[in-house]
Amino acid sequence: MKCEFRPSIHAKNQMIARGISKKEIMDCILKGAKRLQGKKIIGIFGKVEAVFLKKPCHYYVITTYWR
Repeated sequence: MKCEFRPSIHAKNQMIARGISKKEIMDCILKGAKRLQGKKIIGIFGKVEAVFLKKPCHYYVITTYWR
């Protein structure tokens, strides 16, 4: 079963503007260190951070940025 990656419009725009690939975001979500901020999860992997919500097998990315 393959989990779904759903970036918001803001996250898509930030990925393009900052040159962050989908693979880098998935590395943050799946392999990176995580911390909670309310109901949101912040994944950190390398120099990229991704803010996302996790539902069963769905990752809703809110924004992405360089550390």
